[in-house]
Amino acid sequence: GTTVTSGLRKVDKSEMTHKNPSLRTSNVVQAKEHSAAGGSVHAQKQVQASQKPPRMALEGNKWTVENYGTEHLTIEATENRQTVYMYNCKGTTLEIKNKLNSVAIDGCQKCGVVFDSLVAECSIVNSKSVQVQARETVPSIQIDRTDGAQIFLSEAARESTQIITAKASEVNVSYPFETANPEDDNFVEQPIPEQLQTVVKDGKLVTTILEHTG
Repeated sequence: GTTVTSGLRKVDKSEMTHKNPSLRTSNVVQAKEHSAAGGSVHAQKQVQASQKPPRMALEGNKWTVENYGTEHLTIEATENRQTVYMYNCKGTTLEIKNKLNSVAIDGCQKCGVVFDSLVAECSIVNSKSVQVQARETVPSIQIDRTDGAQIFLSEAARESTQIITAKASEVNVSYPFETANPEDDNFVEQPIPEQLQTVVKDGKLVTTILEHTG
């Protein structure tokens, strides 16, 4: 029979974030480029937003980080009720220290976000080629209308994090994988399925993941 590890890609040690700290804040995530056809209202709004000056501010319990380029930014949360909203950033690396409530990434490209621990969730929406790493725990990661996302889970988050995707493509999850020999120090990467197969069975729709072999 097949083992649980079938289909997993073993990550080379040079790619492991826990062995290469520089990868943890890398702002480049490999993904295919998708071209948008025509000039939509949404595209016009993005152009207007990109012309606004960068801003990072704490208002109440909400950190807002918007309109940044290739900077490396750091936020130190002081309360776990605080949230972070990152919007319209390109090539930005954001490091968040200490435990906080949630992180939202909206309309960003080629950005990297590293956080310690979240009470609620990390959400990624309307983005392209982003990288997210949880150093400790995160209950939920939601990815919506996003092309290209690399999720790095810690050992603590590996089996406690649920990942929900909708209209998302090229989403990969990397996590440490235990073996009989601790010296192997395996770190594997697995894609989240994009193709589903639906049939009518006994009067109800039944949907399964369409897996390719070979």
